[in-house]
Amino acid sequence: MRYLAPVMLAALILFVGCGKETADEGVTITVWQTYSKEEQELFFGFIEEFEQANPGISVETVNIPFDGMEPKVLTSLATETAPDIGRVDVAFLPKLAIRGALHALDDYGAREIADEIRPVAMNSCIIDEKIYGIPDQVNGLCLFYNKDLFREAGLDPEQPPKDWEEFVEYGQKITDKENGIFGFGMRNSLWWSLPFIYSFGGDFISDDMKRCALAEDEAVAGFQFKVDLYEKYGIEGGAWRSGGIRDDMGFQNRKYAMILNGPWAVQGLQGGGIDFGVALVPAGPAGHATNVGGNNLVVFITSEHPAEACKFMMHVAGKEAQTRWADVLGQIPVNVLSDDMVDHARHPYLKTFMEQMKYAKARPPVGSYPEIENDTNPEMQAALDGKKSVTAAMEAACEKINKIIEEEAILKATFQKD
Repeated sequence: MRYLAPVMLAALILFVGCGKETADEGVTITVWQTYSKEEQELFFGFIEEFEQANPGISVETVNIPFDGMEPKVLTSLATETAPDIGRVDVAFLPKLAIRGALHALDDYGAREIADEIRPVAMNSCIIDEKIYGIPDQVNGLCLFYNKDLFREAGLDPEQPPKDWEEFVEYGQKITDKENGIFGFGMRNSLWWSLPFIYSFGGDFISDDMKRCALAEDEAVAGFQFKVDLYEKYGIEGGAWRSGGIRDDMGFQNRKYAMILNGPWAVQGLQGGGIDFGVALVPAGPAGHATNVGGNNLVVFITSEHPAEACKFMMHVAGKEAQTRWADVLGQIPVNVLSDDMVDHARHPYLKTFMEQMKYAKARPPVGSYPEIENDTNPEMQAALDGKKSVTAAMEAACEKINKIIEEEAILKATFQKD
């Protein structure tokens, strides 16, 4: 295994090529990845294990800043300098697959591991019943709550709210506006609103993926409840407002007793000495729910060794590797066979996140999700600001989203025809 700094990438492309075969080295697979320092250390171990088990295949890896991955991938595809494997956000995979930029992995062994992967993670890799990636990371939101603020309000710190009704009740007992303490702090975006919408039985796209669903009764009710937390019930502290105290900062500073957050937040909070708990997102009329994020490993269409690349990706997503990923990093394993192998004593909150994944809902595999977010968020902001009713805001968002859906359908048909 050789680790290549980004400045060496051009030399790699010219001298070795992406996955080209040489007389001395056999097959070389290049991976562009976005792991943190701690994640990389574990990933390098996966590479060494794979190379030992597969003589003749070597893996070279380049670390790319997360925010820089998408433009770099698009440029590399245009110049035919893409690597064999890329680690991409779940929202980016459909855009690549629809444009014919990825190898379908069904014929390279991906079906062998698909049943082991959490369905909400695997679903993000399937377009038109073909597998275009293998998840290496999955996450979603849970309810974080400050146990000290619960105690001070006379609430049992070991009994977090089970549903939204109880959530409001707890929030009202905790909120002390004179001292700047609120029961809840929240963010404004479509992704951060999905737990509310899902828990009321709504969605942002219809099941057949042909129209926006945000203006339907269930989605409107879910977002209306989110607005009501600030406007009607008065338990939300304006964390979403420009100039407001962000939810994560307010949680650390005892301004917000409850927030929604993901497993990435646990380590920092533990280091801050906060006595907090993690619970399922409170249930709505449709039950518990949460959104899904994460990353997938994909094989670019320019790769000359998709079988070897897929084999490596399957190793990363295997139960042994994912068990270590969970034990070392405290992250949700993408492989469900790891669930009984994880050391929950080491990361007690992980069990809650894994339980929450049972109620998670994967985003529909639309290639234009970022555009949908960009058009929806200002309408949600208008509703939160009281400038529009929730119904009017959702109808306006749907007008824009329906155009995006129509354009994507045309684009998809064009690429399929070609």
